[in-house]
Amino acid sequence: MISDTHARSLERLPQELLKELAEADWVVHCGDYTSIAVLSELRHLSRRFIGVYGNIDPREIREELPDKTVFEVEGRRIGVTHPAWGGPPFGIEEEIAKEFERVDIILFGHTHDACYKTIAGVVFLNPGQAYPSFKNPASLGIVTIGQEGMDVEIRSFE
Repeated sequence: MISDTHARSLERLPQELLKELAEADWVVHCGDYTSIAVLSELRHLSRRFIGVYGNIDPREIREELPDKTVFEVEGRRIGVTHPAWGGPPFGIEEEIAKEFERVDIILFGHTHDACYKTIAGVVFLNPGQAYPSFKNPASLGIVTIGQEGMDVEIRSFE
C-alpha cells in the first residue's frame, strides 16, 4: 500500500517501490495522487486496486474514487481513508477510527509519516509518502494476511 505520491507519473517514484507494487496481490493507495495519470498507471500496474482520493486531488480523481472505502481480504475487514480534515497528526488515529465500524485494519495517508500501531484491537497503518524528500524517504506498507494471522511491514526506499 502507498499514499501521498504527489507525482505526475509513477516514473517519479523509486523503481524498487514500483517493483513491490507490481508483485503485490492488492495495491491500495490512500490518497493524494495529484495526477489522474498516476491513478491510471496504478490501475494498469496492479492485479487488484483499491483507492481513495486525498485532499489535494483534482476533481477528475474525486469523480473516480470515494473518500473512504472498506474491503475484505481473507476475512479481515480493511478500511481505507485520507483524513484530510486537518489538525495535528498526534492522536489522528482516534479521529480516523470514528469513520469506520467493525474493521480490523485502517490504512490511511495524509501525514507523510509512516506509522504502524494497534489501538483497541484495530491495526492502524500509514505507509508514509511514496516519493523521497528531504524530510522522509519513499516508503510503502506491506500487509500479509494468512491462516496464521497478519504481518505488517513498512519498507523504505532511498
